Amino acid sequence: MHRLERQRAWHRMAQWRPAVVSKGCSRQRVLECRDLRLKQLRPAMARPRFSIVIPTRNRPETLGPALATCLNQSFEDYEVVVCDNGDSSAAAEVVAAAASPRVRYLAPSQPLAMSANWERALEEARGEYVTVLGDDDGFMPYALRELDQLISGTGAKAIQWNRGIYTWPTIGIAGEASLLQVPLARTITEVDGRDQINRVIRFEAGADSLPMIYCSVIHRELIEKHKALAGRVFLNVYPDVYSAFGFGYLAERYVSVSVPMNIAGLSHASNGVATLMNEKRNAVATDFDQLNARFGYLPHPLVPKKMALMPVHVVDCFLHAKDAIFPNDDALQLDRKAITLRYLASITETDPDQRTAARSVIRDSLVDDAELLRWFDREAPSLPPAPPFTFRPARLGYDGNSLSLDAAALGVKDIAGAVQVATSLLGFDAGPIPFGLPSFHSLQTQALRAQAAVAEAERRVAERSSQANAAAQVASERIEALQASQQDLEEALQESRASSTRLELELSEANRTGSLRYVPKRLARKIFHMMRNPRGTAS
Repeated sequence: MHRLERQRAWHRMAQWRPAVVSKGCSRQRVLECRDLRLKQLRPAMARPRFSIVIPTRNRPETLGPALATCLNQSFEDYEVVVCDNGDSSAAAEVVAAAASPRVRYLAPSQPLAMSANWERALEEARGEYVTVLGDDDGFMPYALRELDQLISGTGAKAIQWNRGIYTWPTIGIAGEASLLQVPLARTITEVDGRDQINRVIRFEAGADSLPMIYCSVIHRELIEKHKALAGRVFLNVYPDVYSAFGFGYLAERYVSVSVPMNIAGLSHASNGVATLMNEKRNAVATDFDQLNARFGYLPHPLVPKKMALMPVHVVDCFLHAKDAIFPNDDALQLDRKAITLRYLASITETDPDQRTAARSVIRDSLVDDAELLRWFDREAPSLPPAPPFTFRPARLGYDGNSLSLDAAALGVKDIAGAVQVATSLLGFDAGPIPFGLPSFHSLQTQALRAQAAVAEAERRVAERSSQANAAAQVASERIEALQASQQDLEEALQESRASSTRLELELSEANRTGSLRYVPKRLARKIFHMMRNPRGTAS
């Protein structure tokens, strides 16, 4: 179907209402009827370039602004899938109010674990490339346009980008509200997935530097490949971070851009805020844990059962991905002793009893390895409490990579406002993005790496020079020894020649002496003979 015809069809579906609506017919029923008509139309429609998937649960106040950013794109060929996991019709009402033919609403059938809801949403996405947007996040208006150009230019199956950050006024964590961070660099690089996974598990880079579906577009081919290997896409309680390792490995190589294509929002109902930043248990965290347990999303047996330890979510996701996707890749291995030290360094509790309990939880994750357990009991250090995690930098402004601003001072009240301000600052909405501007931080990192490479090269040269000098010294000593040996041989030869000459003289003298010893007898015989036979006498 031609794109214009498809758009008209979507428009007809968006405007469609039942011919006769009884007094008791709810808006939810109207939406369900419209969804049925859309499903009937869908087989005749071409696959869109992109699917933006929005899983949501009981957050209509953030879903509305998030959805608005998705519908404000300078690109046409895409769909938005809102996968509702809520307990009321609030999300359905938000979608209805948006009144867009691009949006497909999936009504809940039962409460699902977050990863199960993401899985359901991904199953419904029809796009060639898929990304997941949180229901308190926002999409930049130039994002799909630029991603389409990057895909056309590179043919990449996965494109990852740096996210902006926005903390909603309702975040509920002291000192964290109304922060807007906008990355300012404009670079494009190609990344080796396996190499980057190794950097992430050594904590030299964040998991979001991999093609995490939360800050990347992923080609359908990679999604299907993952399903073929593991049966589904999201295998643990952290679907966003898990996808980074799964798709990072399957993509082999991917494109990374530093320009933000979305802004990650953090609100009071964010699962990450509730489970990783909030010290007190709350309804969101309890609901998260209960649904995960009900649907069988369990922590990996080799990680501590304490989500607030910051390295846990990265390690858990890596181990699940390794078990399912690359179990035989021996080049990708955790250094469990180094990771354990990181666990210990991330304990934020200050109460001695709580710190002892945290150490006990970490120790329990090592019971499969007797050697590691002995090391922990004998040598594991007692480190000072870690500072609580915070998004807010020590001071606002430009840090060489991102610009941090007080969003409240700029009149920003929600994610849509944050996206608008960030777009104005970047100035990318008017036309194609002029790539090629690295951040100061990346330049500094490159310079440090270059210095390290030079230092390493100098070290190797010095090492080889030392080895060469040592070898030369050994060779010189051997030459001297050979020369001394040769001289000894020559002296021995001369002595042998002299001895030979002396022997020859002695032998000659002996011969001569022996000859003279017999002269008198010969002479006597001759004289006797002459006397008997005088000359002239006849014989």
